[in-house]
Amino acid sequence: MTLFQNVRRGLLPARLTVDEIYDLTATGVLRENEHIELIEGEMVPMAAAKANWHSMMEGRLNWALVRGLPDAVRVYPAPSLTLSENTLVEPDLLVVPVATKMRGIRGPDVLLLIEVADSSLPYDLRVKAPLYARYGVRDYWVVDAVRQTIRIHRAAEHGVYADVEEYEAHDTVTPLLFPDVTIRLDALD
Repeated sequence: MTLFQNVRRGLLPARLTVDEIYDLTATGVLRENEHIELIEGEMVPMAAAKANWHSMMEGRLNWALVRGLPDAVRVYPAPSLTLSENTLVEPDLLVVPVATKMRGIRGPDVLLLIEVADSSLPYDLRVKAPLYARYGVRDYWVVDAVRQTIRIHRAAEHGVYADVEEYEAHDTVTPLLFPDVTIRLDALD
């Protein structure tokens, strides 16, 4: 039986692929703005609404990056990122080379990936950090919108980031590949 025959019967397989998620979206089974991630084949529901401080932090970081990064790269808010055939995530901010096709982005293509956390902090640190390390994301930031800190993950080895540092709001941080760009949480517009 095909995926669509099972869906018509009200059945979804226990494990899905990224292509099946895109197919289910294209056929209307999943809404295009459905807040889910696919983690190793399992659909994980995400919060549909973000707290005001989350949205404000995401917007401020986006603006600071767009103003500071070179024209050869783009910042995408809330994109879909395929890490493997059965893992599709939606980080808050993603920086990639300008010529990169969105559906073709993979971990090693990512120049900077940022998750803004409020209630999702444990998920971003315990679930997503190992995934991003395993799939080659070089520079992963978790910005805690409540505590006003940035935890920077670098030097991925065997699915773990070997270099993890936490910075306070008054500390200046720079993306790994863009040393001329500086971010200070307490100085964001």
